[in-house]
Amino acid sequence: MVIEMESKKTLLELYFHKYLLYKNTTIIFLFTYLVAILIPFLTGQLNLRSFNDMILLLIISSVFITFLTIFIMEFNYHLKKIPIEIMKNADKI
Repeated sequence: MVIEMESKKTLLELYFHKYLLYKNTTIIFLFTYLVAILIPFLTGQLNLRSFNDMILLLIISSVFITFLTIFIMEFNYHLKKIPIEIMKNADKI
């Protein structure tokens, strides 16, 4: 019984670290994307007067940032839920 609880706690800790890694990677992707968009604006490589370019950039950026934000919120949900499960299992040991 104690071994099963310890193994379940270890599995939950592995899940916690997995979601923590996913969240950190997603934040790095988001930051890298924002820097990659900012550099062409600052250097003038992106034509600000081209309506088609701006609409395309807006659509791609909106989709990309929306998905990354949804992923971050989902990973936060799991990161908040797992310690509660670990504490429940710690009480049973």
